Amino acid sequence: MRWQLGKVFPLRSVSLSYCAVLACAVACNNSGSSDSDSGGAQQSGAAGSLADHGGAAGAAAAPTQGSSGMPASGGTNSAVAGSATAGSGDTGGGTTKAGATDGGSSTAGAENAGTANAGSANAGAAHGGTASAGKGGADTGPYPDITLAGLTTAVELAPVRLAANGIYPAKVNVTSGGVDALFGSNAPLVATNAETQALRSSVQHPNLRIIFTVCEGLYRIVAKKSAGIMTLSDLKGKTVDYSSGTSSAYFLHQMLALVSLSESDVKTGTTPSANSGGQAAAFWEPNMAQYAAGISASDRVEFQKDPQGHEVYRELFDLHATAESLADANKRRTIVGFVRSLITASEQIRNDPTVVYPLMTGPTGVSQAVLSESFKYERYAGTLVSDALDQLTTEEVWHAKNNNRTARGRAELAKLIDTSVLQEALGN
Repeated sequence: MRWQLGKVFPLRSVSLSYCAVLACAVACNNSGSSDSDSGGAQQSGAAGSLADHGGAAGAAAAPTQGSSGMPASGGTNSAVAGSATAGSGDTGGGTTKAGATDGGSSTAGAENAGTANAGSANAGAAHGGTASAGKGGADTGPYPDITLAGLTTAVELAPVRLAANGIYPAKVNVTSGGVDALFGSNAPLVATNAETQALRSSVQHPNLRIIFTVCEGLYRIVAKKSAGIMTLSDLKGKTVDYSSGTSSAYFLHQMLALVSLSESDVKTGTTPSANSGGQAAAFWEPNMAQYAAGISASDRVEFQKDPQGHEVYRELFDLHATAESLADANKRRTIVGFVRSLITASEQIRNDPTVVYPLMTGPTGVSQAVLSESFKYERYAGTLVSDALDQLTTEEVWHAKNNNRTARGRAELAKLIDTSVLQEALGN
């Protein structure tokens, strides 16, 4: 605030104004964290609603106020492109995601599971997406509380949890749901979901906008050698734990296609866990970490890449808003401020993932040891990935086929991506 007021008022006036605002903020306790997460009751296992990663919105969770804190200085531009904790995984939740997802061939370059790789920086690089008109109002005065709908158990929400712990200068309420919640009653201002669910929901709601990539999840297939699985081809006829109509199903589709197989060639199992009966699993974190832990190293085999060593698929776990909210100056200012806090939080997580672990054990229902393993398959680049439109265009083909509709073209899908929020958050 001081650096903005200083543009108009003398330094001494700025200092006095800043102190007055600071005292007011402390007195009003206008900050805080989110839902039933930080300081909330733990959820067993890695369970969660069927929303977030890819599903219809669930019932809203009653928010509780968490710890407070003053905002960081609005985020840093270095959050784009820097190194990121590697990762796979979809949502931390152990539930399946409702809603059909699918896709076509995969995108993305070679990526090693568990290695740190930055997402493409694009402080405003054109993704073929649309830019909302105008910026938000003058960035002065306190920020209001913000409500986000997402899978509350998701590991991918790590930047949100950290931002809610004092980086965003007001309370962040995380309620159970996903992109569909943006179009219901008592709609949140923003929502998180996998790109599979953005494709599904945007058919009915073309005013949905993708504005920021909260996390990139690097999926993997973990299988048991004792079940006769040594290669991808050996999955034929085997029971695979995955969730139909979600990003995990799309990943499995992509992997099976490498050996001329399809989902119909495998048996659908249940949600993977340390005790699930599947002979293999293709799911999101932390379920995959739990499933893998239940198999001895000598009996475990993993598949993630094509024969050339290229990443077959990564989930784009994005932040969404509506075109109408982005066109509203006040709502836009709140959204931009929140994205700025996510950029800052993402950078802190890349520098030291353990900073967010204490905030994650409650909502995910798993230990810090499990989180440490899961974070090897999550990438928090703090940007809007530059190949988002490529992935939407490719995935749309399979999604449309599975839902008996005509696939939308690249130009139509480009309207779903709005790069202007990130540009504004970065000060461009």
